[in-house]
Amino acid sequence: MTWTGKNEILDETVAFDELVAMLEEAGAAYAVKRVPKDAMVFWHGEADGNHYYVESGAVELFSVDAAGRRKVIDRYGPGTFFGFHILRDTDLPMSTAQCIEASRVVAIPKESFFKLLHSYSHFADRTVRYLFGLLSMQTREVLSLSFYGAGQRVPMLLAELVRERREVAREAAAASVRPSSLRARGPERAISELLEAAPPADGGDPLVLPYGNNELADMLGLSRNSVTTALSRLQAQGVIEKQRNAIRILDEGKLADIARLEGE
Repeated sequence: MTWTGKNEILDETVAFDELVAMLEEAGAAYAVKRVPKDAMVFWHGEADGNHYYVESGAVELFSVDAAGRRKVIDRYGPGTFFGFHILRDTDLPMSTAQCIEASRVVAIPKESFFKLLHSYSHFADRTVRYLFGLLSMQTREVLSLSFYGAGQRVPMLLAELVRERREVAREAAAASVRPSSLRARGPERAISELLEAAPPADGGDPLVLPYGNNELADMLGLSRNSVTTALSRLQAQGVIEKQRNAIRILDEGKLADIARLEGE
């Protein structure tokens, strides 16, 4: 799952066993690597001839500007691919990849990546759609940078993060109730568990987003001071409560309204 606001194509995943089967059937080389937390997978501007797949853990792609500000481009979890710099003749990454958790990644050499593209039409189709998703996301971010200031982009991001976390909770709740569960526990118990797991309606326990000011600044490519000012304004409006390395959403409806107004 990408961290926010991405094309649904970017949330598609491929099972590790499926990838290995394709690689081996195509006679393509690959290597599974254990990468510790905070270690770099590749660096901006340093040639790297591999495409990557995340088997477990999480990887963050970021860039740093001349002033030292860090901009998070995206975060990748299990079942996702990154490292499309191999489509360039130079194999030079335009960003740096860092494991934000201890991870297992599959390094797929450039030649092997193209073997997959040529051997499996569905893999090629997914890759093209994935790249289109990235292009769509980046186009939206460029437009956001052009049209909206820091005070507007912060509530818009928070509203998107809330929406995404609510969707994940709904999917998890639905996945916990399967036909086998109904048979094993009975429909009344299964439905009760689904309702308990579902996101609370207005008036329920407030959602807490596990992001601090620095992380939000990284996501948006803004200074920490700009994010702090915008959050303070939202807190004064009774929309959020700032906590240590987290944000408590007090009024999701009002946040959505502010984000909608800011985006118009």
